[in-house]
Amino acid sequence: MAVVSGIGDTGATVSIVDQVSFLGLGLIFSACVLCLLRPRVRVNEAGVEVRNIFGAQFYRWSIIHGLSFPRNARWARLELPDFEFVSMMAFQLADKATIARTVEDFRVLEDRYMPAE
Repeated sequence: MAVVSGIGDTGATVSIVDQVSFLGLGLIFSACVLCLLRPRVRVNEAGVEVRNIFGAQFYRWSIIHGLSFPRNARWARLELPDFEFVSMMAFQLADKATIARTVEDFRVLEDRYMPAE
């Protein structure tokens, strides 16, 4: 858009500042869209790290009650004490081809690392 708006007569005066602004806004919007690709879940013997769009949080196995995928939910939940939960956006229902395998892999690691009550 920045290049095209500077070529020829468009009926409006387009300066170099306008063209740089088009580029800057495009980069900002692209960065916002790329933030949607950030969700991740890491599992190890110490606990589970859940990274959604804005930040990561680590949960020790001692406070985790399990993984659930409620009916009509878009993504899985990590169940915590006192009926609290954390959405796990990395486990999305929209990933139909891989979600069953991903949840199964998580449950295998959960069985291995979660302490017996």
